[in-house]
Amino acid sequence: MTQPAHTPDPHPSAAPAPPPDEVLQAAASRQFGRLVAGQRGSNPFGNLAFGLGGGIALIAGGILLAWLGSLIDFRPLALLGCPLMVVGVVVLGYALAALFAGFTATYLFEQGLVHTKNKKLDAVAWSEVDQLWLWKAGGNNALTGKLLCYYVVTFDGRKVPVEVAVAKGEQPLGPQLEQIVAQLGRPVVDSGPLVGKMRP
Repeated sequence: MTQPAHTPDPHPSAAPAPPPDEVLQAAASRQFGRLVAGQRGSNPFGNLAFGLGGGIALIAGGILLAWLGSLIDFRPLALLGCPLMVVGVVVLGYALAALFAGFTATYLFEQGLVHTKNKKLDAVAWSEVDQLWLWKAGGNNALTGKLLCYYVVTFDGRKVPVEVAVAKGEQPLGPQLEQIVAQLGRPVVDSGPLVGKMRP
């Protein structure tokens, strides 16, 4: 299988922040070569705070609409409050899920990547990549087809996530990762709820 001589870097002037020592050691042990790019995932506590605020606001808005509808005896207004409350509960659920996602980071090297999640490391050489999944939202709403995450799928069945949401001020690695996998001659495919798959 042909490997790229180096990982394409769309922003060569912006040097990636140095990764933790354990990441560099894992990359060195696998002979991944030079660090090309890195990204940290979004802050789970920030996501929790944002989700809690949004969820509580939706639930409160739903309760207020239901109360106003009953006060003025206008049933459609009261019924409108129910979906708002349901959406608020869903947003609260996503906020809690984001917290459990933990702190993540992904680092691209010339010959592979290292992904970290709460200090746990997963190293993948480009020669081990079978395909790249574009995990997209399903359903029939405004979010249908929205890219939620990337999964680097290896020949031995590992599925390494690479987040779409990144820390403030950082450049997402997703487009660069798509380019690398395509250069390897491996498929880049839509996956996730959009195609009926609920779990990686």
